[in-house]
Amino acid sequence: MLKLTRAAATEFLFSLSFLLLGFYVLFDAISLDEPGVYSVVSPRTFALIIGAFTTLVGVLLTVEVLRGKSGVAEGTQSGDAFLPPDFKTMGIVIASILLHIVLLERVGYIAAAAITFYGVAFAFGSRKVIKDLLIAFAFAVIVYLVFSKGLRIFLPEGLFEDLFGLSRDSSGS
Repeated sequence: MLKLTRAAATEFLFSLSFLLLGFYVLFDAISLDEPGVYSVVSPRTFALIIGAFTTLVGVLLTVEVLRGKSGVAEGTQSGDAFLPPDFKTMGIVIASILLHIVLLERVGYIAAAAITFYGVAFAFGSRKVIKDLLIAFAFAVIVYLVFSKGLRIFLPEGLFEDLFGLSRDSSGS
């Protein structure tokens, strides 16, 4: 009989969640409205590939967990004590991402992304506020420039984009 440990239950829940995610992506891909143009490779094709792959991985993970094979966390040995999840770190990361979603359209990409990058750095233990904010801001500006100027994929604009002349209106695009 398989002994149900906390670690095994957690792994089973994860594998089942991954399997359900695969089913959801497949369902969403099948119900995706296609543009009127005929093409062998369409938006649905990519979604079906991702859905099929996610479902396959979910099935394989679930089978392995049901067989009693558990993953071993990196840096540990089989049989080491199960460490509970760090809810504080996960909470800060999730709050940073949710804050990004809320702020994106209101303050623009650069400000929202810089706050999110800083929040994630803080969650993982960095306490160098000025350095982290500068790095987060620089990274957000670089990503904004690559997408908006290089790839012509326009991200939401806000205060910093206008202040530095990076907005579409000031660039003549």
